[in-house]
Amino acid sequence: MNDENDRARDEARIRGLTEAWRQAVLAKDAAALVAHYAPDVVVFDVVPPASITGVERYRDNWQRWFDSISGPLAFDIVEMHIAVSGELAYAHSLNRVAAGGRDDIVRATVCFRKIGGDWRVVHEHASVPLMMDMDPDEAS
Repeated sequence: MNDENDRARDEARIRGLTEAWRQAVLAKDAAALVAHYAPDVVVFDVVPPASITGVERYRDNWQRWFDSISGPLAFDIVEMHIAVSGELAYAHSLNRVAAGGRDDIVRATVCFRKIGGDWRVVHEHASVPLMMDMDPDEAS
């Protein structure tokens, strides 16, 4: 029973961190956005460069993107699933991102590790669907 309580508490903490992250995106606050990332995080992102290592570089990349956006920014987590096992956890989600005249669905997988008693993001992978020759109405 204790394992189930720990897992539920850890999942709730990860949901809370994810919501704080979402709020930081909406506020265009890059420092708050990376507050729960490990220093050596590895990120595969949709905004170039395709691969980033290190929280400082990732924060700078977010800031560059925020600075390029004029007008409102919308970010909604449409669907999120979390799995926790011991000191590791992952979440995957579909997110709606609307900014600069674009409105996209971004897929995200975020890997967490418990470091110093709290969850830190150690890897993140974001992608957008590549339509290729597919009819866009068939993609959903």
